[in-house]
Amino acid sequence: MQQNQLRQAQRDQRAAERAAAAAEREEKAKHLASRREEAERRTADVTRWAAMLDELLVEGLRRTAKIDMQRFKRTVPRMVFNPGHLASPAEPPDWRQFEPAAPGMLSTVFGGRERHQAAVARARQRFHDATVSWQNSERERQQRLVQARSVFDSRVAQERADCAEHNRQIDAEIAALGERRREAVERYCEQVLSRLLLPPQFPRRAEVAFNPEAEQLVVQLQLPGTDVVPTAKSFRHVQSGQNPDTIVETKRPDVEVKRLYRDAIAQVTLLALRDLFDADAHLRGIAFNGHVDSINPATGRQEYPCLISLDIERATFEQLVLDRVRPADCLLHLRARVSEHPYALKPIEPILVFDLSRFAFIEGLDAVSTLDHRPDLMQMGHGEFEHLVRQVFEAMGMQGWTTTSSKDDGVDAVVKNPDPFVGGVTIIQAKHYKNVVGVNHIRELAGAMEEKKAGRGILVTTSWFTSGGRQKAYEHGRMQLVDGQNLIFLIKKYAGKDVVISVKRPRNAASIDQPDLPEGQAE
Repeated sequence: MQQNQLRQAQRDQRAAERAAAAAEREEKAKHLASRREEAERRTADVTRWAAMLDELLVEGLRRTAKIDMQRFKRTVPRMVFNPGHLASPAEPPDWRQFEPAAPGMLSTVFGGRERHQAAVARARQRFHDATVSWQNSERERQQRLVQARSVFDSRVAQERADCAEHNRQIDAEIAALGERRREAVERYCEQVLSRLLLPPQFPRRAEVAFNPEAEQLVVQLQLPGTDVVPTAKSFRHVQSGQNPDTIVETKRPDVEVKRLYRDAIAQVTLLALRDLFDADAHLRGIAFNGHVDSINPATGRQEYPCLISLDIERATFEQLVLDRVRPADCLLHLRARVSEHPYALKPIEPILVFDLSRFAFIEGLDAVSTLDHRPDLMQMGHGEFEHLVRQVFEAMGMQGWTTTSSKDDGVDAVVKNPDPFVGGVTIIQAKHYKNVVGVNHIRELAGAMEEKKAGRGILVTTSWFTSGGRQKAYEHGRMQLVDGQNLIFLIKKYAGKDVVISVKRPRNAASIDQPDLPEGQAE
């Protein structure tokens, strides 16, 4: 018996080992199958994405770009007053619930009549008290009902008023668009560009400027970066070598990667132009600049190079059969300026720079020539000081304009760097102050930059900045500060003049280590 039990135990052990080995083989087979499926899935994903990049323009042409402004109007929903438990009054007291039973014949003989009359009197008092309580409750219910009705009517009236005001604003926007007011057309076209039928990974940032007299739109659109093109062509699961469980990537040829990116940004450009012309039948021409957000690997600085630029008339554009064109060839046909190496983000000079007409400018004053030997800047007028600041930046190689004092909206001057690596404009605020410049002035400059859609902002002062102000400007990221000491340095270096600033500066007023120069400006 013991030998039989031993042999059975051995047989059971061998069966368990065989089952474990089979389970291990099955688990390994499942794992390998899942890894193969993952490789196939990743291959299908990059194949599908590459095919989608080739179909951007065709897919975008399948819907209208017109925005129905009437669709933004609201209607007041049907609102029904629901009084709830206040709708129905409580049942009034019933005398029959309080009235005592009449005494029997025998009870009347032994004084039951007097007791009954006393009970009736008590019952009448209770009935009276209950009736008074019910009347009070009913009166309170009716008051609460009136209040609830009043609140409901006020809510309905407010909803109708809000709806009417909203619809009035929509009608005003429609009227302004029909009258071709610049701000309304710009808002409408920015909405059109924000609705481009593109993948969610693509940027939507756009700036537009409209010239009502020429019915021309100037567009600065952010194009997708090079990361939208998959550099992998396929994936496969490898079971040999030092790492037998690896998914190996097959690189896409460089020629194909560059072709995909060139065609992608060309399609985005053509789709943007088509949508703008389709959405606004009054536009006669569009000047388009396509830029890319990038970081220069040599300097580590943020740049906005222009890769595509063209100026196109509606009549010329409408001759195109867009669902049949080769996007890159089409841009060449339209005589667009296109980067020779867009995948390398090699910039071009735009055909037409972004419109500066949103600012009101005055003729520049030569403030530098008025400076004699070591003049005191605090003796200058505010207007002269603004012109001086503008001239200093012009001496750095910038193009500059001084704004009118009545229409500057917090902007004293505007400068533009002609370097194609740097897009947009820079607005300048000049503070001819004796006292410290704090955080509020930083916020003011940030608001002016947002309103004017400027790429950068510079705050120049004859005094100094608080530490909180410097920190706020640093956190903003697109703002530079020039205090009095650095202004003296800049005037000396670029205007060749020795100046002084008679401002009593506290000892703890730390200066910025180096003068803040405009983005991309080399000394």
